[in-house]
Amino acid sequence: HRTRIEASCVRAGVEYAEILNWPIFGGRMITAGVMGLVRRFRYILVTPALLRFLDLKELDAVISHEIGHVKKKHLVFYLLFFMSLIWTILHSQIILGLGFNAALIYFEPLYWMVSSLGRQWVFSNSTIEAFLFIGLFFIYFRFVFGYFMRNFERQADIFAYEFQNDAGPLISSLTKIAIISGQPPEKPNWHHFSIRERIDYLRRCDADRRWVDRHYRKIRYSIIAYLVFIILINGIGFELRSEETREKLNDYFVGTMLFREMRKAPDNAAVFQAAGDHYYIYKKDYQKAVEAYERAIFLEPDNLYVLNNLAWLFATCEEETYRDPERALVLALKAVELEEAPHILDTLAESYYVNGRAEEAVLTEKRALSLANREDRRLFEKQLKKFEDMVSEEGGSR
Repeated sequence: HRTRIEASCVRAGVEYAEILNWPIFGGRMITAGVMGLVRRFRYILVTPALLRFLDLKELDAVISHEIGHVKKKHLVFYLLFFMSLIWTILHSQIILGLGFNAALIYFEPLYWMVSSLGRQWVFSNSTIEAFLFIGLFFIYFRFVFGYFMRNFERQADIFAYEFQNDAGPLISSLTKIAIISGQPPEKPNWHHFSIRERIDYLRRCDADRRWVDRHYRKIRYSIIAYLVFIILINGIGFELRSEETREKLNDYFVGTMLFREMRKAPDNAAVFQAAGDHYYIYKKDYQKAVEAYERAIFLEPDNLYVLNNLAWLFATCEEETYRDPERALVLALKAVELEEAPHILDTLAESYYVNGRAEEAVLTEKRALSLANREDRRLFEKQLKKFEDMVSEEGGSR
């Protein structure tokens, strides 16, 4: 047996490190395999059952099939597939997520369904992403990888037929495998064509060589299509992962949805609150932020969140045009009347500070510091020092 296997490898020009016994399933399985991309780490594997049940010509045919995997570079493709798998799935997930966001804009029933989830959407969104990743992994492995495995197995069958110049030994070995395994030859397999399909295709090739060329063309075009696909998917994915592109898309989607909601629900303070946050925090469009916040306060005068945010904007805006210390103080005082939370007191202290009332800023900030938790104390201590420095400067000038 070793002599026959060695002779087939020499004739095909395939080098290997060793031929090994493969006791898979206790050696009862009739199969062979090859592993390793380079000679130093390439091993040809045969099971004891294969040697026991197949005659020498059938053994030659099965080994020729395994040699076909090496000669046709199938192992190189498998390496490429697994190297690109995770990135391709992740980038596909990003693209599908983009499509989902577009669907939220242009397919209103989906938007209302998502909106109805409220706070549960955060959990639902992460759950959907997890299932999407698992689903994409299954699709790629089961259908894309399975497609290539089936067709590579058929190409290896064709190589064995051409190498032996006879389809008979491989057909008879496949027939024996079906009989001994007890499995019907028509039983489908996700990574192999059924034994019946393999035998039928070998007979077609034996009757008309054009079937050989046809399958080689199919493999060639399939690999080209796959390479174009992964380059395209990963190229788009990398572009979408860039901060600039992500910000532009986020601005577009969020802005479009907010504009639609403001138009549809002009009396909904929450919509204008969200719009104010979008323009203030993300877009730095202070004019639109002020307009949205003012509209939210008009609709809901006791909206603590908006009162505090707009007060902070008027007190600290990086564009001095939009600073309004007096208005900031009015809003901050009203917010503190509603709730004496540390961050709200900090806004009031800042509002006192920008109005030149440093001593009141110090007292208010001390109150905020007394209510603050450990994580926020450093920020409030920094604020307090700023206000105390102003008091010191005023005392020195007097």
